Amino acid sequence: MVKAKDFIPQNVRIMDPADDPDAGLDKEFRQDTMFNQLGKVLDSRNNPKPITHVITDDGAKHMVNPRQANALRMLATSDKIKPAVKLQFTKDIQTSKGLKRFLDLQDIKQYVPTFVDVYMKGQEPYKPVTNY
Repeated sequence: MVKAKDFIPQNVRIMDPADDPDAGLDKEFRQDTMFNQLGKVLDSRNNPKPITHVITDDGAKHMVNPRQANALRMLATSDKIKPAVKLQFTKDIQTSKGLKRFLDLQDIKQYVPTFVDVYMKGQEPYKPVTNY
């Protein structure tokens, strides 16, 4: 009797694309994704030695506080933003130029208006498709 495992090479690890945390992200990122790095900043905020820096793909090290990290991650995961816009934002903050656009702002309350101005100027509000 032939079993399904007979058709799968034993030395190959098969991952369901739904389980891949980097699915849909640029495979050319040189550093860990900014989303993951910002998560590490958030996760380590109460540690004796918290992570306070992220590294962009151009090798620059940027200081990020937990409030900034949280605001940037919220922009990257909002259900009010079109997926293509979120993807472009994710690619942009992977570089120093794109990340500094937000980190140089004095107040995180300026993040949303800056995001809208840069990525959503003149677009209709996004209404996600739902079955509910």
